Parts: sequence; C-alpha cells; structure tokens
Amino acid sequence: MKILRYVLIILLGIVLTVVMSFLELPFWLIYLSIVVLYILLLVVPQMYIVYKSNNLARIERYLEDNQKKPIFTYALAVKTGNREAIIQAINEILKKYKQPYMQQVYKTNLALHEKDVASFVILAKQISKEPLRTYYKAYSEALQGNYEEAWTLKADLPVGWMPYAIEAIIAKELGDLETFRDVAEASVESARGVQKFNLLYAFQHMEKDFS
Repeated sequence: MKILRYVLIILLGIVLTVVMSFLELPFWLIYLSIVVLYILLLVVPQMYIVYKSNNLARIERYLEDNQKKPIFTYALAVKTGNREAIIQAINEILKKYKQPYMQQVYKTNLALHEKDVASFVILAKQISKEPLRTYYKAYSEALQGNYEEAWTLKADLPVGWMPYAIEAIIAKELGDLETFRDVAEASVESARGVQKFNLLYAFQHMEKDFS
C-alpha cells in the first residue's frame, strides 16, 4: 500500500511535468511546481502525523512503518513498558543524533529510565532549550519530594501537556491515584502526534505502580 502510494505520486508528478511542458511553461516553474507537489504529498502528511495528529492508531502505524529510526523505536518501546528496550532505544538515539540539544534531552531521559535520580537532577539543569529545561527541572524536583518547587516551576510552563504531566508526576509521588488519572488524561488530551502516543503509554505504565 505504501509503495503504491509512492508510485501514484511519482506518476502524478510525471503527468504534471508533461502537461506543463506541453503548455511551454518556464523550466523553473515546472521544477518548482514538482518540488511543491512532492512536499505537499510526501513530507507534509508525515510531519502532520509526527507532530499534530490526534489519531493514535494512525500514529502507531507510522511508527511501525518507520521503526528503523531510533526515535520511533523509542516510542514503540515506551508502549511496551520494557525498561531494557527503552534504554537500548535511547542509547541508539544518542549514537545517531549528536546535536547538543538531542544529547542533553536523551541523556536526561536515560538517567530517568535507569532510575538514577541524582544524575537526572544534574542533567535536567543542563538542558539548553526551553520549555523542556523547566519541564525536566520540575520533574526532578517532584522526584526529590520538593513538591512546592515543582509546582512553582510548573507555573512557568506553556499551556498544554507539560503542566498536566508535572501534576501527574507529583500526584504519583504522593500516591494520589484519582488526581493522577485526571491530570494524566488531561495531559494526553492536550498532546498531539508522537508525544501523545508516548504520554499515553508512559502514564499507563506509571499507573501500574500504584498497585
């Protein structure tokens, strides 16, 4: 099905090229039109699924089709809740993506999944970009039992999934299952794309810790 879609898009590009050539349009216009066509039909739909989609089934299909990419392998590992698989996926991300920001975020995530709170606290402060720096700092404060500080940092986060996620972590640490469920659901509802997928399953596995 995926190959058929690509073939149809290529054929459409060929037809468009022939028609525009027949109309004797400038080469630069033909070239630009084909590039725009491919971007609209190939790149934009994928970007929408990764960042904006609210359809979890569609997101999961995309992840499975692209699981050779470590970031998507990580998301699928989060669904399983298998800590070893998650750690392995993060290590693959760290090997492939050398950008400082990626290294900072995923080293912090690695410490979290390795349950190394001391390293997690230090690494969270080293993240260079906001709002993830504040998010992980609030997360680290919650894990240390500094709930007032976590709550204060939460107030600096933009409206969306992050503040609810921090409330969920605080509720989890306090053993408040009812609040945890409410704010975790609100966090998932506010998220989109692969982030929504990650949050849904991460919270599901967290909830099991209550029992």
